Amino acid sequence: MRKFLGLCVALAFLSALFPGCAGMEQTVRDNPKTTIGAGTGVLGGAVVGGLLGGRRGALVGGLLGGLAGGAVGHYLDQQEKDRAQTSREYDYSPSQGTRIRIEAVQANPETISPGETVNINLTYAVLTPTADTQVLVRETREILWNDNSVGKTSIDISREGGTWKSTVPITLPANASPGNYRVIASIETRSAGTDRRETFFRIVP
Repeated sequence: MRKFLGLCVALAFLSALFPGCAGMEQTVRDNPKTTIGAGTGVLGGAVVGGLLGGRRGALVGGLLGGLAGGAVGHYLDQQEKDRAQTSREYDYSPSQGTRIRIEAVQANPETISPGETVNINLTYAVLTPTADTQVLVRETREILWNDNSVGKTSIDISREGGTWKSTVPITLPANASPGNYRVIASIETRSAGTDRRETFFRIVP
């Protein structure tokens, strides 16, 4: 079952008005089942909120430092495996309570140029004791350059048991500083704690 974000809300994050999502048309082409329009812009480098499969969530955050002037694009969300399959793969039993586990975090592509879009993909498992259990998960993605935070987004979203994949596209400013950028992705719940994993992407002139 695949579920995608349907409504975007622009939020102010910095004091200036930044450009919209220049790479969003490509993102929509790469995800043809999404119902998100390609022309929606963002304000202040921040973004996106809406209805996610009937669950309310607002993605907030923005870009700073070497990425200031870029834009965070539309959040994409889908369930890759159901609760039963995920539970089998983790040899999970209800007596273990609620558990969460990041399976992968990936920047795609890993090497890009200023003005292009990098997708920060996050895949994780939510293991629940019953089929009707809903878990409020906070997804966070933070980008660091030279150990300084230059961007951060987070979203609180209700999840049922299963394996989930979400994507946040980031369109780089035309003057983005070249170098290696570290991405720290985390998921957090009150009942199951926090899991983190890292990846990177490289900006070349």
